[in-house]
Amino acid sequence: MLKVLVPVNGSKHALDAVRHAAFMYRDKCVSDIVLLNVQEPLEAGRAAAFHRLDALRRLEARDGEAALQEARRILEDAGTPYVAQVKVGDIARTIADTAAANDCDAIVMGTAARSPMGALFAGHLSNRLLRLSRVPVTLVR
Repeated sequence: MLKVLVPVNGSKHALDAVRHAAFMYRDKCVSDIVLLNVQEPLEAGRAAAFHRLDALRRLEARDGEAALQEARRILEDAGTPYVAQVKVGDIARTIADTAAANDCDAIVMGTAARSPMGALFAGHLSNRLLRLSRVPVTLVR
């Protein structure tokens, strides 16, 4: 059976991917699920001028846990075991690296938002991830 990584940012589309992974677990196609939220580093912006690095890391961890909250609820309601992680870094690179580090067999992620700008951004992310990942990437709509 497969071990899948599901990147989660709290969006409806990401939660659709979580539901899909839960269905795959129920159908005995998936044995393990790794939820991942990637926070872009706050020190890359203006916040670094006003806050210490440890304070920025606490904010990133808090925001990451908030983004995972609904995904956790979905999997727990479905009786699906999972491991959740929050990481900081470049989103596509961190997803690919985390899949490799956790020996995942696949990545399951939500599709782009329906707005033109959302589609452009998410399309860019999925295209970068396809190039960086050593495992198959499934987009859930």
